[in-house]
Formats: sequence, C-alpha cells, structure tokens
Amino acid sequence: MRELFVKLKSLSIITVVAGLVIGIILLVKPSETVRLVSIMCGVTVILLGIGAWISYFSKWKSALLAVLGTLAIIAGIILCVKYESIISAVLFLFGLFVLVSGIVDLASAVEAKKFHFKSWIASLIISIATIVLGLLVVVNPFNSMLVLTRLLGISLIVYAVMDLIAFVQIKRIVKYSTSPQIDVEGNEHNE
Repeated sequence: MRELFVKLKSLSIITVVAGLVIGIILLVKPSETVRLVSIMCGVTVILLGIGAWISYFSKWKSALLAVLGTLAIIAGIILCVKYESIISAVLFLFGLFVLVSGIVDLASAVEAKKFHFKSWIASLIISIATIVLGLLVVVNPFNSMLVLTRLLGISLIVYAVMDLIAFVQIKRIVKYSTSPQIDVEGNEHNE
C-alpha cells in the first residue's frame, strides 16, 4: 500500500514541474501570459464557429447553426484582438461587486458592534480590505489582472514546492517503514 502512495506521488512530479514552469512564467511575464491565454481562447471559439459552419455545409442546413457559427467566429476574433478591453470590463464589474460586498460587510460590522458581538473587529478589518480591493480593481482593472496573474504564479510555485516536499516525505516514510527495525533488546522486526 505504501509503495502505491510512492507510485501515485511520483506522478505528481509532472505537476510539480508544470506548476513551477507555469508559475515562473505567470510571475515574470503576466501580460504576455494573459495575451496568450486570451488568444488561445479566441482561437478555440473561432474553431467552434468554423466547426459549426462545416456542420452546416456537410450535415444540417440549419440557419441557427449558421448564425451561431458566425457569432462564434466574430466573438473569437474580438477576443483575440480586444482581449484587454474585455478583461478590463469583466474585472471592472467584478470590482464593483467586491466594492458593494465590502460596503455591505462594513454596515454589518457596525451593526455587530452595536450588539456587542466580539467578531465585529474582524468583520470591520475584512470589510475595509474588501472595499480597498474593490476600489483598486475598479480604478485600474487591467493592472489588477496582472497583479492577480502574478499572485497565481506565486501560488503555483508554492504549490509545486509543497508538493515536492510531500513527495520526498512519502518516500522517506516508505523507506523507513520497509526497513528492518531493531528494538532495544537487539531483536530484528520487519513491519
């Protein structure tokens, strides 16, 4: 059973290496990474549109299929060309949501203080942090995306390091548990 854990954890070396590489790329080149991912998504949507048109010409002569194919191609092109505007608009809306949520949490913290709840200070601090985050995203959404991309890169690097430590630990556990143990009286035991 322990050997199975080592074999399964050995597969995670792939995720460790991938996590490190992707994490470093996200950390060092966030804007290029966002552009590449956006273009890949755009190309995927374009290919879906082309697939819809191929189906239209080869199998089904459905107007709906032609319209969906055309819309997918247009959306894919827009995603490839105007990815910064799209990301900024989505993040702006997200920032507004976070900002409103922080304001509601702030009001809740004030109410909790009125009722002498001990948790009101933690709620106050979290709500202020949420408001600040919301404001930062609303004011500068694309740069916020780059910061979030870098944070994702750091998270992937930390994950890879932690997973590598877990791998080494499991190997040591298995090695220790399968080696013969000698007790104080000098008798050999194999567990």
